[in-house]
Amino acid sequence: MSILGGTGGTGGTGGTGGTGGTGGTGGTGGNGTLNFTGLGAFLGAGADPVYDPILVQALQITEQSITHVATHSPLPQTIHPLGFSKRENMALWADWVRSSVYLTDFLKDLNWEIGTRPERVTLSYGKRNGVFAILRRPTMKAFAEQLPLMRAYLDQRPDRAAEVMTQLGFPTPYFAMILGLQSFNRYTFELIGITQVLASHVAMVVKHHMACRRPGRTGAQVMPMIPTPAHGSFPSAHATEAYAVAEVLRGLVEQQRQHYTDFRQRKALLGKLAERIAVNRTVAGVHYPIDSWAGAILGRAVGQIILAKCGVNVSVDAYEYSAQGQRDFYQKEFEKGNNQDFGVTRSGHHAVARSEVFVWLWGKVADEFDLHNGSV
Repeated sequence: MSILGGTGGTGGTGGTGGTGGTGGTGGTGGNGTLNFTGLGAFLGAGADPVYDPILVQALQITEQSITHVATHSPLPQTIHPLGFSKRENMALWADWVRSSVYLTDFLKDLNWEIGTRPERVTLSYGKRNGVFAILRRPTMKAFAEQLPLMRAYLDQRPDRAAEVMTQLGFPTPYFAMILGLQSFNRYTFELIGITQVLASHVAMVVKHHMACRRPGRTGAQVMPMIPTPAHGSFPSAHATEAYAVAEVLRGLVEQQRQHYTDFRQRKALLGKLAERIAVNRTVAGVHYPIDSWAGAILGRAVGQIILAKCGVNVSVDAYEYSAQGQRDFYQKEFEKGNNQDFGVTRSGHHAVARSEVFVWLWGKVADEFDLHNGSV
């Protein structure tokens, strides 16, 4: 089974990469800035404005007044076409068109299988043996065991309320802060934006099949401080998106060592930020810690797939996850990879073929850092 289209979300209010923005803050779910098109804040980005009626009339009058000087000119003998199926053509399209190309290019190779004994979703990419995640549906006992952990997080609400509210949609400004991004970095924002969109689509596939109730439906003492999103709890889409972006940006920082000489610290910050974004959803009362575990595992794989499609020499790590109800979510435990105590088993790795459109985007991102630092 593969997917070619997107699922609807609740619209965001901010712009993304193509216009130099830093993402929207609207929406209430993990795909808070995805709208009914599945393109998120890319929708309409880069499109030309609509002319007002007076200007349209004036242009028509002008055309009728001057066109006679061109009608008697000889027709051109040769009209050169654009290159067929060339990645360079991406520069000619509006941002939202490019996002649609990225989206379909990525999702055409995404596959999943549903198992019932035990209930699980197996995700693969590309070739038949390209499994990158096997997620088992948590038991109701596991969710019940999570409730005391969630209640312990409620005291942090006064301190984290500003973060929770400004991370309802895609929390792009937080990643921009770590990398010191500016409006100049329009293609870097485009890379971040499409990573979030793709990660959200992958998460929604799993959420649908898992069909796990939110904490507010299972524990009376866990009252959400924000609207409860209208999709399943497991896995967390916020965690999926955050860890996918962190993985992609860690790859970027690694490649841009000449510009980020403190790249190790930046990579650590990106991982810690992804953890905080995920945990903020537990503080808000809409996600269990095990949701963050599943989302982080998915997000890491999505990020690695995107890097591989961009032409970066990385392998996609495969993991199996069986939720452990008495376990919390910690970045230090996630970084261990294989972690039996927390229900995480590493099951191998595989390569993903590069994509011309993603290679083009990665090159545009790299050019921004060279220009920004005056090296060309």
